[in-house]
Amino acid sequence: MWRRIVEFFRDSPQRLRVAQAIVSHGFSVDGPGEIKCGNIRIPLQSLGNALNIDRRTVRATTEDICTEDDLCKFFKELKPAGPSLEGVRRVLGYGVVTIFVESPENPGILSEVTSMIAGYGIPIRQVIAEDVAIYPEPCLKVITQNPLPGRVIETLAAIKGVRKVIIDK
Repeated sequence: MWRRIVEFFRDSPQRLRVAQAIVSHGFSVDGPGEIKCGNIRIPLQSLGNALNIDRRTVRATTEDICTEDDLCKFFKELKPAGPSLEGVRRVLGYGVVTIFVESPENPGILSEVTSMIAGYGIPIRQVIAEDVAIYPEPCLKVITQNPLPGRVIETLAAIKGVRKVIIDK
């Protein structure tokens, strides 16, 4: 679907940025000029300010989306995925490991990562996997009950397809 969105907005980089922001935040488009996060209406001006784009461009983007059935259905059904614990990890005493892969299409990386962390006896609180179609450098973030020991880097880096591992204590 992302390729379809990029193609649809190929002549308007600003509208593509608006569409990307809507998708990456899990906002939905309920109709022309109607952006929501769950049941909460998002003012067009607020999204425009965040992107440094005029609110009229934000509105025009929603209008364009509503002219195409497949895009309209896609954007209408988007939902936010929920809160990320990454920003509050220090408050909670959690750890974060960020994994970058060579090719996000490789199956099994998530299961290997979680199995290896579980092997150290550390509970996983949250997993966030960024979509390759939306993010320029997608990664897998695993938020753990306790910070991971440094030796885990070598274990996780040895997984086939893993390019880089960063542990944030």
